[in-house]
Amino acid sequence: MIEMDDNQLGRNIQHLRIIHNETLEELGGIIHCAKSTVKGYENGRRSPDFQTLQLLAAHYNKPIDELLYADLTELESISIDMNSPSHIMELMKTILPLYSSEDAMGNANFKNGYELSQRLLAAFSNAEVLPDNMIVRIFESFANATDELENLEAVANLVWSIFIWWSQIYDINQILSLQNKLQSKKLSFKDWMQLKDTEDASVAEKRVSFITDFGAIIIKALKALKSEPEWSDLADYYIALRYIVGMVDTDLSAEMNSAVGMQMMLSFMMLGNSYAFKFCKICLSES
Repeated sequence: MIEMDDNQLGRNIQHLRIIHNETLEELGGIIHCAKSTVKGYENGRRSPDFQTLQLLAAHYNKPIDELLYADLTELESISIDMNSPSHIMELMKTILPLYSSEDAMGNANFKNGYELSQRLLAAFSNAEVLPDNMIVRIFESFANATDELENLEAVANLVWSIFIWWSQIYDINQILSLQNKLQSKKLSFKDWMQLKDTEDASVAEKRVSFITDFGAIIIKALKALKSEPEWSDLADYYIALRYIVGMVDTDLSAEMNSAVGMQMMLSFMMLGNSYAFKFCKICLSES
């Protein structure tokens, strides 16, 4: 058992549970305890064993030492309005992180790709229609930058551009339909994730062609990210996300690929992958 000198852990658990909108029973289900046990942790009458601390740390994406000794009661909750196109874009920024630094922005190709990416996200938020070649230009800019920069920010953003491109295979009528559903509060994130299951034959053909064209590129990029400890978690996250969104060529069905991807994502989350944690929290909040 972990012996505590005071009840900092209990206060931290209670605050994290509250800002994540969880009941005692819900948190108990996650860490395999009765709600009375969770209440005991929060009021300091009980102390969790190490395995339970590991589950709490993975669930709240916090190191165990931080749970035990830091004061987390100043943390605030994060709320995303799923009925607003602009907030959907904020959600996209969480799911698909974009990177920049002073050194990277000194490269002309990287800077051009990053600035175009910001214009693209702003257009998505405002339901604007951009030139057809915008994503192509972003991809080419980051691809050129990967050959010129020593750091991996360009590689990470190259992968970002491929996932963004993948998400835009739907034609403009489908995109406008999505926006209308968002504005009329009829579409959830879960619905958006599952839209691929209702695609027609022409969209399916585009997806197969896309995987053929970009499969080798994204695998090479993910290997480069995986080779550096600083970027390894991002590589693992994108590996799982590829399966979830169907950007893989396997003999499995789309549903099975998605299930495999979610199992990978959950495993990465349990290992402390912050990207996987954020993704799983979003999915669970919409389930």
